[in-house]
Amino acid sequence: MEVLLYGQDRDERLAMLRTQRNLLFTLHAEITAGRRHLGMLDPSEAWSSRAQREYSFRVAEMLADLDVVLHHLDDALASVRRHIHEEERMCLA
Repeated sequence: MEVLLYGQDRDERLAMLRTQRNLLFTLHAEITAGRRHLGMLDPSEAWSSRAQREYSFRVAEMLADLDVVLHHLDDALASVRRHIHEEERMCLA
């Protein structure tokens, strides 16, 4: 049995990575759902008062911020999936 950093063996590391993947996937799904809901709240075309335009602008800013968060979560998921694939290959070797 090969021991990795911090005393983990490959099976423990693989289990940890799979847990991370599941947590990231759940977080991504929840943020995506929230973003979708927020997007439905933006009546920007119909609103004309200053406060309504500012509200609409702020919603657009939040949507852009959420897009950045989702991009970083996509990167994190890809990295964890890549590590899982590498660990699985090492287990087969």
